[in-house]
Order: sequence, then structure tokens, then C-alpha cells
Amino acid sequence: MTGVAELLARAVSDEDIAAACASLGLPGLAFHGADGEDARLAVLRSNRSIDVAACPGSGKTTLLVAKLAILATRWTSLVSGVCVLSHTNVARLEIEKRLGSDSIGRAILSYPHFIGTIHGFVNQFIALPWLRSQGIDVVAIDDEICLRRRLHKLTPSQCSQVLRTQRQEGLLRIVDANHDVGDVPWGRARLSKDTATYQAFVAACKATTAEGYFCHDDMMIWAKQALDRNLDLRNAVRQRFPVLFLDEVQDNDDVQSAILHRVFMEDDRPVVRQRFGDMNQAIYGSASATDVNDTNGDIFPNAAISISVVNSHRFGPQIATLADGLAVSPPGLIGLREHPEAEQGRQAAILLFDAQQATDVLPAFAHLLTTRFSPAERAAGVFAAVGAVHRNTNRPNTPNCVAHYWDGYDHEQARIEGRPATLIGYLRRGVRDAAGTGDVHPITEKAADAVLRLATMLNPSVRYPNLANRFRQLGRLLEHDTATLRRFHLLCCKVATGELPTNAKVWQTWKKPITDIATALLAGAAAESEHDFMAWEDERGAVGALATPGNIYSYPSMEHAVRIKVGSIHSVKGETHLATLVFDTHYRGSHLTRIKDWLTGAKSGLTTDEHELRKRLKQHYVAVTRPSHLLCLAMRSDAFTDAELVLLRSRNWNIGDIANQQIVWRP
Repeated sequence: MTGVAELLARAVSDEDIAAACASLGLPGLAFHGADGEDARLAVLRSNRSIDVAACPGSGKTTLLVAKLAILATRWTSLVSGVCVLSHTNVARLEIEKRLGSDSIGRAILSYPHFIGTIHGFVNQFIALPWLRSQGIDVVAIDDEICLRRRLHKLTPSQCSQVLRTQRQEGLLRIVDANHDVGDVPWGRARLSKDTATYQAFVAACKATTAEGYFCHDDMMIWAKQALDRNLDLRNAVRQRFPVLFLDEVQDNDDVQSAILHRVFMEDDRPVVRQRFGDMNQAIYGSASATDVNDTNGDIFPNAAISISVVNSHRFGPQIATLADGLAVSPPGLIGLREHPEAEQGRQAAILLFDAQQATDVLPAFAHLLTTRFSPAERAAGVFAAVGAVHRNTNRPNTPNCVAHYWDGYDHEQARIEGRPATLIGYLRRGVRDAAGTGDVHPITEKAADAVLRLATMLNPSVRYPNLANRFRQLGRLLEHDTATLRRFHLLCCKVATGELPTNAKVWQTWKKPITDIATALLAGAAAESEHDFMAWEDERGAVGALATPGNIYSYPSMEHAVRIKVGSIHSVKGETHLATLVFDTHYRGSHLTRIKDWLTGAKSGLTTDEHELRKRLKQHYVAVTRPSHLLCLAMRSDAFTDAELVLLRSRNWNIGDIANQQIVWRP
């Protein structure tokens, strides 16, 4: 630890920064700014605890990676390391990708350092060791598998009650180490804890814990219990990780923040902690919160140690000004990207359409891109069309979701980390993931994952640890059943060579061979009857355009002059686009209409703590800060009065009407 203290006491020099830039392939003065006084320099030079409030496009991830590169050249301890935690695997993979290109940077990707998600860290270093010390063999940490096993512990009558309840997905989730399931909605009332049904829920949860099955959020409960009962655990973690970096801190919920604060910062001798985030972009668990973990006084950003990075290199002043109007936290966004004089004032537009013209919006936007950007720009750039609600919820207002703007949109393809609902969906996902890579690994992994999942559904008492390499896992399970293993390999070959069924009739011939493979995995254990997981599911196709893997809208359908990624706002968080279209969607009212006073400039900030309004502003702040060159909002023609349109024009919004899949610009 003494060596670590000495390391942190050493000042970071310009030479250190230049060396880090060189290792990452960046210009030597990448963090200096035009005047040499860029706030990012203060971040790089700091070896103390700080909070970095970084705006969209400020290069936050690059800044964090540069800090890690500097530390990598200095770190000598073989037993203590740097801990880097993020909210999602996407952020972790980005950090690993950038550091992995340099031999020195790669050193920080392995022991004694740790780079991962908060859940991964809590599992590995606190919750899992604690559970094993209690004699519990952890089989799987998976919401779907765990909740299904809990459901199987109930009587048929109790199962029916659960399945009839609209909020069934939350009924069998524990809230404390006693396995209480909290406040359970039951019809028009709440389920009393004294009832036999409530106690049956508790018993089901206790049983699955004893068997080693857990939901992801359960692990925070066991981590808390571990910290309560083992006072030395916190000190052990701090000795192993004297330096902590937290990325995307605004997305951590109160439970996660409380655990991390307790482990790393509570009481005396806290670690050196540097947090990176932007409260205006809090669109996950803490989207409605005013501060991160305000309950224990650990507010982000802490004004006493905060460094604000408000210069965005992603977009110019026009988009910066309009986006800043949606900021809930203190504004001040500055756009530094320079645009040619001919493009000045042409970076933002509102596209108006009649309710019956929703499907004209995307082709009209695509046509605009073909006129605004050169073929080379269209080939290299990223284009996206997003909305707050992407899945069709059958609400009466139209359009209320992304799917209403494009008939070919498939919400299942948009689930980056989610699971398909059917086995045929798994196989399609594998084909999509493998497309253009020349690698069959995605196909074999998805096929193995699907068959293992089917086996668990056929008999939930059979345990399969959720290992990283599912293909290898299945192979080992069937190593003594060469005939079945050969049938599985044949299945993978058929999928990889393009023989995937295209209709229910052909799929019917596939179902029994696949079910036989899953049944063989049960090793003689009884199997349930055929499950809905094996049902045929139509693959949705585009209307008027070519549907391609991953919800990519191609325009025109045959020539592919432009390709647009379509999805939810959440799916593009952290991305940079050449142009972004934001659809107006509907949940408890129109999203964009509800915040139109912020679009016109009539209002700014948030004076009242309205949950839904705060959420809408933050979601659309994320959306409008994605593009570098062109931002478009699609809204119904009846959303604005004539006076409001005047206000929009005064704020430099261009106004266009959509007619016959074209845009007619208003003078």
C-alpha cells in the first residue's frame, strides 16, 4: 500500500499525458484545448477524489481511458489494483477495447486490477464468496430461471393467482435477507403478510436460495448482509482496490450507490474515488432522481470536489443551445464543432406530420439524408431514428411508439442483452450476430444457449450453471452421448448454411429433433410436455423498405443509398451519429408535446419535482445530443400553435411539413 500512496503522491506531468496520448493514438495536445486551459487537463492531473461532470461529446470515456493509461505506466503493486466500474457491459467493453490496443495499457486489464460492471464486482468480491461461506452452491444468477423456479414451488392454485395478476413479474422478488417479497399488489388491494399465499411466496424464495438460484438484484441483498456480518470485509476490499473509478455514475440506483459508498468511502480511510457522469443523462434506474445517492449524503456531483467539462466536440453551437434548453441540472453546454458557412443554422429541424402519415416520416428523413450528405459521408456515418417508447403497447394514441413509424420494426431485435421469447428467435439472433463476420461462433453459442434453456424448461429441477461458453458447456454435458452431440452439431451446420425454417410448417419438422437433444440433457429425468418456447414465431418484414438485421431501415429499398438504425433512446446512449431523428411517442401523454415549452424556450430547467416530466426531459436530452450534424424531431402537426411555431423559428429550429414521404420546408 505504501507504494500505491507514493504513486498517487506523484504529480502527473505533461510528458505523462503526451505518452498516454501516444499509446492511445491521440494527438499530443488532445486534452489541452485551444487555449491550453481545458478542464480535462485538471482531471488528468488529479490523483485525489474528484467528481467529473462531463457533458455529451466531451470525450469522457477517452478521458477515463487516458487516466488509466497513465496509471498503467506507473503501477508496480502485484497485490493491489485499480477498480473500474460501469453501469453496463457496453461501457466496460469500450474501455477494454481502447486499452487493449497498447501493450502497457493491457496490463491494467488483468490481475490485480478489475474492470467490470457494478453487479459483476459485487457478485465476485462480496455476494458470491459470502453465499458460498454459508454453504450455498450458486447455480445461476438469472431473473428468468430463478423466477420460474420460484413459480414452480407454488401450488397450482397459487400459480394461477400469480399468472392472473398484471404485475406478476414483481411478485416473487425478495426485498430483504429474510426473503420477504415486500408490498404485493393483489387485485385492487395488497396481499397481507399474514396470508398463506404470502408465506408461500416467502417459502418459494427461501427454497430457490437454498438450491442456488438468484435474481440479479438479490445479490445486493446478500452483499449487504455480508457487510453487516463481516466488519473486516470492507477493509479487505479497500486494501485490494485503493483506487476506484466509477463511469456513468448517474445511472446507478440508490441500492448500488449505497453498497459502493459503504464498501469504499464510509467512515475513515476511504479510497481515492473518481466518478464520471452527467446527471442530465440519467435515464436508467436513477432517471427521476435529483441526485445520485442523496439518501446517504453522497451527492453527485459534489460541488466541493467537482470538475465540470462543458465543452462538447460532438456538435456545434446550434444543437448545443437547443439541447441545453432541456437540461434539468445546471445548464452551460458549449458546442465546439465548426460547420461550414453553408451549413450554419441548418443543424436542427422539426418535421410536422398528420397522424395518418406516421409511416411517411422515416422515408422522408431518409430522403433528406440523401440530399444533405454525400455518398462518402453516408457510407461512413451513422444515422439513427429513435423514440422514448419503442415497443407497441396498444395504447389508443397514434403514433405511440417507434413501431408505429415503421412496420418492419421488431422490438425483439432491439434487446441488446435480452433473451428471445422462442427457440426460433435464438437461432435467428445467432444468424444476425454472425452476419458479415465470417464466424459461426454466434450461431453455435445461441443454439447451445437455446437448447440448454429448453432443457431447464422441460424440467426446472435440472441445474445448468450459466457459464460464459454455452457451446463448450453443452459439448461436455453430451461428451458420452456422441449420437446426440452429433445431432446438435448438425443443427448448427444447418443454421450456419442458411437452412433456417421460414414458415411454421417447416419448423414443425425441426421441433422434435431439437426437443430430443434437450431431453437427452436431462439424463433420464422426467420432462414436461412441449413448452411455448418451441412455438413458431413469424419474423416481421419491412413494408416499403428492405428489413435488414438489427432494425436497420434501408432507403431506397433496393439501392441502399442510406441505412438508418432504428430503436429506443436507451439503445443509442453513448453513441455519436451524423444525424438523428427523434420520434414523438406516447406514454401518459405525448413525450415531445409535453416538453414543447422547453423546445420553444418558454421554459428551462425544472422548478417542480415531477417524476414523468423529469424523465422525459432527461431521455430527450440524451436523444438530441447524439448527432454531430443534423437533429430532427418528428411531431404531429397539431402539436403547436402558430405563436409557438414563431417561437421555434426564433430559436433557430427549421420547420418542415411531411407530405408524400417528402419534406416541404416553410419559409
